[in-house]
Amino acid sequence: MCNTTTNTGMPQDATSGVDGEISGDNEVVTDDSSTKKAEDETRNSSSPEDHDKVVVEVEPDTGPRTHSKTHSSKKRESCLSRTSRWVTETLEDFFENHGIRVASHPSLTAALCMLVSTLCALGTLSFTTELRPYHLWIPQDSEFIKVLNWQSENFPSSYRRHMAVLETDNVLTARSVQEMWRLHTKVKQLSVGTSHATWDALCARVPSLPMDEEPQTDDADFEYGVLEFRRRRDLFQTQTEDLSLKLPRDQYCDSVFSLPKICLETSLLEVWGLDENIIMNLTDEQVVLDVNSARLSEVFGYKVNFTKYLGSVVYDETGRMVGAKAAMHMWVSQVNQSALDLGNSVVDQGTGELVDKAGFDWEKAWVDTILNDISRPRDIKVYAHAASSFGTVSDENIWGDVKLLVIGFVIMNIFVNITLGRRNLVQQRPVLAFLGLMSVGQAVAVSYGLCSLVGIPYCPVNSILPILLVGLGVDDMFVIMAAWEAAGCHKDVSGNYIKRAGLTMRHAGVAITVTSLTDVTAFAVGASTDLPALRSFCLYAAVGIFAVYLLQATFFLAWLVRDESRLENNKNGLLWCITHKNWKPWGCSERDLLSDAFQYGFCRFIMYTPVRVFILVGSGFLLAFSVWATMNLHQEFNPMWFIPQSSYLYEAFEVSSKHFPEAGERGYIYFSNITLPDDLPELNNLISALMESQVVSSVNAWFTTLDEYMSFMPNLGNMTLTYSLLLDALSIFLQSSTGASYRNDFSLDGVLDCKHPAPPITSFRIEIIHHPTNSRAEQTVALKTVKNLLEQMPVGGYRAAWAQVYSIWETNEIIGYELWRNIILAGIVVSIVTLLLLASFSASMLVLGCVVATVIGVSGTMWLWGLTVDTVSCIAIVLAIGLSVDYAAHVAHAFLTTRGIADKKKRVQKALASVGPAVLLGGLSTLLSFVLLAGSSSHVFATFFKVFVTASILGLYYGLVLLPVILSLIGPAAYAECEAASDPPDIHVTSSMEDSSQHPQDYTNSAYSTDCDSNSKQISIAS
Repeated sequence: MCNTTTNTGMPQDATSGVDGEISGDNEVVTDDSSTKKAEDETRNSSSPEDHDKVVVEVEPDTGPRTHSKTHSSKKRESCLSRTSRWVTETLEDFFENHGIRVASHPSLTAALCMLVSTLCALGTLSFTTELRPYHLWIPQDSEFIKVLNWQSENFPSSYRRHMAVLETDNVLTARSVQEMWRLHTKVKQLSVGTSHATWDALCARVPSLPMDEEPQTDDADFEYGVLEFRRRRDLFQTQTEDLSLKLPRDQYCDSVFSLPKICLETSLLEVWGLDENIIMNLTDEQVVLDVNSARLSEVFGYKVNFTKYLGSVVYDETGRMVGAKAAMHMWVSQVNQSALDLGNSVVDQGTGELVDKAGFDWEKAWVDTILNDISRPRDIKVYAHAASSFGTVSDENIWGDVKLLVIGFVIMNIFVNITLGRRNLVQQRPVLAFLGLMSVGQAVAVSYGLCSLVGIPYCPVNSILPILLVGLGVDDMFVIMAAWEAAGCHKDVSGNYIKRAGLTMRHAGVAITVTSLTDVTAFAVGASTDLPALRSFCLYAAVGIFAVYLLQATFFLAWLVRDESRLENNKNGLLWCITHKNWKPWGCSERDLLSDAFQYGFCRFIMYTPVRVFILVGSGFLLAFSVWATMNLHQEFNPMWFIPQSSYLYEAFEVSSKHFPEAGERGYIYFSNITLPDDLPELNNLISALMESQVVSSVNAWFTTLDEYMSFMPNLGNMTLTYSLLLDALSIFLQSSTGASYRNDFSLDGVLDCKHPAPPITSFRIEIIHHPTNSRAEQTVALKTVKNLLEQMPVGGYRAAWAQVYSIWETNEIIGYELWRNIILAGIVVSIVTLLLLASFSASMLVLGCVVATVIGVSGTMWLWGLTVDTVSCIAIVLAIGLSVDYAAHVAHAFLTTRGIADKKKRVQKALASVGPAVLLGGLSTLLSFVLLAGSSSHVFATFFKVFVTASILGLYYGLVLLPVILSLIGPAAYAECEAASDPPDIHVTSSMEDSSQHPQDYTNSAYSTDCDSNSKQISIAS
C-alpha cells in the first residue's frame, strides 16, 4: 500500500525515494542542528511507518554553496566502494532503459520472444537421448570405458539373454516344474509381427554334444531315476569320459559336424531332457531325487551344476537339496546380422547396440508373455528381464512422469494467480500468471533446442529440469511484481507505463540478475565435470535458467504492461473483453496480508533482543548437528537405483538379488599379442598371485584346463609344447565337452575347424571371481590389487581387467572428488559473482556463509533421509547452492539498497518488509513445484524431492531469519554512504522525474517500498 504525505513549501511535482531522498539542480545544505530539528519535527508529524525515514523540509536555496571536504572525502572512498557505485549505477541505468524499451513496444517484444523461442526450439529436431548406463554415470576417459571399448571390438557378442525368475515357497515340486514347462511352451508358440518371428527363428543355436551311453562295468557309478536311460552320478571326476579323448579325431569331428543344433534355453527342464511326457508325470519326490543326482544336461550334453539355477536353496542334515525358493530360466537369442545389413534395425537404448527390429519386437512380446499370470497358480510368481528391458523401461520413465509436470503446471498457475493479483474480478491476474508460466515453457523449449542443436544428449536426470525452471521463473515473477507495485506508488509514474516499467526494472533487474547469474555460473562450472549425466544436466540447466531470466525480463514484463492497461480500464482479469463499469474494489481485497504480516509482525518480532539471541544459539546448534550428520553420510552408487521401483524390471532385480546373491563379482582379464606358449609360466604365476592376494576367490583359466586335457592325449607324450602344437590341441579342445565352455574366451584370426589346428590367437581372456566386498575401501583395494598385478607382469602385449562391477567401483572412486570439486568451484563462483553484483565484500561473505550452512544442512539431512552420495545427489547439491544464493542474495541486496537509516535494526526491518514476501513466495513456489515428486517411483525424482525440500526450507531459514539477525548486528553500510560518514550532508532537490534520472541511486530504495510518498517534496541526507 502507498501512504502519501503532503509537506508545505514544496512543489507537488517532486519525486522521492523510500528514504525521502531526492536530488536535482538546486542544492541546499543544512547544518547538523537544523537537520536534527527538522528530523524531529517530521517524525512527530508522520505516521509510525515513516519513522525510519530521515526527512528534512527546506525552502528553496537562494544561492549555491559548496563543500570544502568533498574532494578529500572522495579520495578516502575505497576501491570497492567506487566499484559499488559504478556497478550499481551501470546496472540500474541499463535495466531502466531496458524496461522503457520493452514498455514502449510490448506487443512487438512479446512477438519477438515467441519467434526467437520457436526458432531455438527447432533444434529439438536433432534431439537425442542417452540411456546407456556406461555412457551416463562413468567418465568416458576412465579405464573401465577404455577396456569396454576394446572388449566390444575384440570380443563382440551378438547374443541377447532374457531371464525369467520363478518364485514360490518351494520350486522343487512337480507343480513348479510343470509351470516352467508351460512357460517354455508359451514362449515357443509365440509369434510376433508381420514376419511372424518365433523363438525357433530367433534363438541362438548350439550343438547337442554326444553322450556316452555305453554300459559300464561298475554299475555303482550309475543310478536310475525316473528317466528311462542311465545317468552318470558324477561326471566331474576326470576328463577321460570326454568322447573327444576316446574316439579318433576324424571320427569325433565328423560326429560334431553332424550334431543337431538346438535353441539355447537353460533351466531345470534340462534335467528331464525337455520331455513333456516325463515332466507332466513327475512327483515331488522324483523332482528332488533327479535334481540332486543330475550332473549332465540331457539337452546339450554339457556338464551342468544345476544348483546355480536355484535360489535360496534348503539342504537337509546330509547336505541333500530338499527345497529352493526360486528358479532361473534363461533364453538366449541371436541378432540377425542380415537384417542389420538391410537397415531393418533399432537401437537398444540400454546398451546402445543395434538390434534387428523383429528380434526387438519379439523381446517386448516375450516380457508380456512371461508376466501374463492369468492361468498361473496364485502362489507362483514369475519375473522377467529381457535384454532390452533396461533401455525400454528407462525410456518410458523419461516420459512416464509427464503427468506430474502437467499437474504441477496447473497447481503453480493457481498459486501464482492467487499471489500475483488481488482477490477481485478486475485486479486478479490469471492471464498474466499463465503467460508468466508460459515463458518458463518457452525457456524449456529454448534449453532443449539449443542443447540438442549442439549435440548434447538428453539424459534421464534432465526430466527434473522443467520443474526446476518453473520454481525459478516464478521467483523472478514475484520480484518483478514487487518492484512494479512499489513503482506504482509514485504519482509521477502512475498511469505512465513506460516510466513505471523503467523504474520497475531498475530495481528488479538487478535483483534477478544477481540470483540468475549465480545459478547460471554455478551450473556452467558443474558442466566441466567428467560425469556425462551431470555434464548434460548442468548444460541444459544453465541454458534454461538464462532463458528464464531473459524471458521474464522481456516477455513477462511486456505482458505485465498490457495487463496493467487492462486493469486501468476495469476489464475482467480472466476475460479481457468484459468491462466492469463503475467498479470499485472491496476493501479486503486491497490488503496485502503477507506484506502486512512481514511489516507489522515478523520483521519486528525477530529484531527483539531475546529472539535474536535464541536464533543465533539455535542456528549454532542446527549447524553443529548438520556437521555431525554430514560426517555420517557415506558414498554409494548403484546404476540399478535409476530403474523405477514400480517397474517389472526393478522387481526382477530385487528378486534376483534376494534369491541369487553373488558369492563374488565376476570379471575377466584380457590379453592380446601375448607370446604363447612362452608366456604361459607368467600367466600361471599371475593366477597364483591373484589367489594369494585375498581379493580373488577363484580363477577359471582355459590354459589350466587345457593342460589337464592334454595330459590325457597319448599322442603328445613328452613332446615340447610349441605354438603350432598348442593350436592343434586347442582346436579339438574347444570342440569337446571339456573345453566347449571356453570357446567364447578366444578371439581367433579365422574360423575354428575341428580337424585342423586352430587359427592364430589374436586375444583371449580368463575369468576371475572377486571376494564379496562390504565397503568402498575394500572395493578400492580389490580394484587396485588386480591392476597392480597386471602391471607387474613381465610380458608384453595388451592386458587389462574388466568387470561390470568395476563401473560402480571406479565411479565411487571419483564421485567424492567430483562432489567436492563442484562444491568448491561453485562456492568460488558464487563468491565472485555476488561480490561483483553486490559490490560489498562483507555482504558477499555473509551470503556465502548462508550458502555453506544450507549445503551442510542439506548434506546432513540426506543422511537422515537415507540417501547416499551419488551422481544424482551431486547434481542436487549443486542446485541447492543456487537456491540458497537466491534467498540470501535478495535480502542482502535489499539491505544494501536501504539507505538513509543509521540504525541497522531498522534497516533490516525495512529491507525485510520490502523483499521478504517475494522471497518467501519464491521459496514456497519452489517447494510447491517439487512436492508432487514425493510419490514418484524414480530414484532421480525422489532424490530431488528430498534434497530440494530440505534446501528450500533451510535456504529460507538462513536467508529470512538468520541473515537478517546477523545484518542487524554487523551488517555493512548501505551503498555510497562512505561520503556521509565524515562530511556534512549534501541535500539535493529535484523538480521532476527527468532530473532524478541523473542520479540513478535515487530509485533504489523505492523499489521495495511498501510506504512510498509521492505527493511531497522531501529532502533526505544524500548517501
